[in-house]
Amino acid sequence: MKASIKIYATLLLFFLTFTLTSQETITITEEKKTTLKLPKDYSKTLGLYIFPSKNQDSLQQQKDLKECYSWAYNQTKFDPMNPTKVTVKETEKVKGGAVAGAARGAVAGVAIGAVAGDTGDGAAIGAVTGAIRGRRATRRAQSMQNAQNTQKAKSIESEMKTSFVKAFSACIKAKGYSIN
Repeated sequence: MKASIKIYATLLLFFLTFTLTSQETITITEEKKTTLKLPKDYSKTLGLYIFPSKNQDSLQQQKDLKECYSWAYNQTKFDPMNPTKVTVKETEKVKGGAVAGAARGAVAGVAIGAVAGDTGDGAAIGAVTGAIRGRRATRRAQSMQNAQNTQKAKSIESEMKTSFVKAFSACIKAKGYSIN
């Protein structure tokens, strides 16, 4: 009984009257209630051109587009009108780059200072120079890691949209539309 009521409610949701406004919304009810904003122009939003191969009228087209958009969302849990933002965890600040650089610089400075005749000054100059280099290297490495993480997040977002478009395309083709 409950299953048939749920099925009836779902079917009723899809067959409710709708107006052809520029920005429509539909509500999907599963475990939680989700409201999707439908695109004004599916071609621009999804990068698809959709043609009614079986001479579907405009009301049928709108109904099919809504159903396929909803179905694709249910399959992928991604909404191109409200895309999921993948967040990037910034790399933790690595400590000790300056200290390690200073140690390396001091050793090099001692060697150079021994040749010049003053190992103490050579070690001090080498330590300062090494600390600066070590700190720069650490910052550069963190910056590169952050850039890689950001690129990975963008790639994941792109894959999610591609997955949605594939699901939408499969549905709309099954309803007798040609897409390109």
